[in-house]
Amino acid sequence: MKTLVLGAAIVDIIMKIPKLPKSGEDVLCTERKLTVGGCAYNVANILRGFNVDHDLFVPIGSGMYADIIRKRLSEDGYDVLISDSEMDNGYCLCLVEDDGERTFITIKGIEGLHKKEWFNSLNMSEYENIYVAGYQVCEDKDDIIANWLIEQKDKNIFFAPGPVINDIDKNTMKKIFSTNPILHLNEKEALDFTKKDNVEESILSLYELTKNIVFITVGERGTVFYDGQEIVYIKGETVNVVDTIGAGDSHIGAIISAYSLGATNGFSLVDSSKLYSKDSRNISLDNSQAECLENNVGYNFVSVCKLANKIAAEVVQIQGAKLSKECFDKFKV
Repeated sequence: MKTLVLGAAIVDIIMKIPKLPKSGEDVLCTERKLTVGGCAYNVANILRGFNVDHDLFVPIGSGMYADIIRKRLSEDGYDVLISDSEMDNGYCLCLVEDDGERTFITIKGIEGLHKKEWFNSLNMSEYENIYVAGYQVCEDKDDIIANWLIEQKDKNIFFAPGPVINDIDKNTMKKIFSTNPILHLNEKEALDFTKKDNVEESILSLYELTKNIVFITVGERGTVFYDGQEIVYIKGETVNVVDTIGAGDSHIGAIISAYSLGATNGFSLVDSSKLYSKDSRNISLDNSQAECLENNVGYNFVSVCKLANKIAAEVVQIQGAKLSKECFDKFKV
């Protein structure tokens, strides 16, 4: 099962600061790191770590930042599928406070453009899954990506709108939701978008829009998912947070990985009819209960969320979002 990871690779300039300054204040940076990031690149790193078949479909431009990204992709074993010399790639100032919370200031580059001809070289019969992030559709005024997604039949579309969810044009969102995507977002994004008071109401509202499973991450508390039958909480991991850069990307990357590996072994992410009691509506599982349920029903959403929670917990314990091979070796999937 092969995944097309559609999105951006940009340069992340990570700056450690004690706290975000107020308007007019100064603050000293205590540590600086330059690395390659971007939602699609972060997701692809998780798929690559689990040896999941995929292609990274990101535009590489011409300039200083593009050169850094091109070199990194080559070292990672990726072919450049979109090469466009119109402009350089973008970069992101990642301000990381002492508690690990991150704030992004993004300067867009070639990845902010959208050209129909970029998609002409794709043979979509090779792919069962498509991942797309909100940043890629946020300023796509011509709906090039949304219209292209509508044309893709019988594909599993994983959509992570991210913090720009309310900046995406409403008509664009309607088009994307019409493809019945598997939705992945965090608690704040879900509540801000749905204008609901709690996660339960929010996840029900989102499901009505997509008619497919919705995953909502709730920080160290774990993950909530809803597949049209039950709302289920899977407890998270308690760790010391270094920074939260790429936590959401790694989480959905692990979900796609688990789905791809599970589906190729005869299981399906979209078949959970035997997972729950018909009498229950809202289930909360600790890790031991989740393991018991998992062992009884085989590969399912519980397995998916447990793995994703563990991967995201590993990512927040390091600077940046790229896990080592030794880290992936700890997990049996």
